Amino acid sequence: MKFRWAPHEGRRHAIPDEPARGQLVETLCGDPFIPHQVSLWRDKNVWPTCRDCDGIWRESEGILPWPRKS
Repeated sequence: MKFRWAPHEGRRHAIPDEPARGQLVETLCGDPFIPHQVSLWRDKNVWPTCRDCDGIWRESEGILPWPRKS
C-alpha cells in the first residue's frame, strides 16, 4: 500500500495515498483523521514526523528504523 504524509495535530502522519477530501481515514498509527485542504499540505512538511507512523512506514518498506542504533 502507498502512503502520503499529511499534517494532523502538530505532526506529519502517514495516511493512504489517495484520501478522499472530507472522508474519514486512519493514520498508520491508528488515529482517525479527516483530510482537509489537501493543496496546503506542502506547507506542513516542516512539522515533526509522528514516530509511530514513521516506524510502521519504514517497516512496511523494509527500511531500518531511525535513529539507527550503532
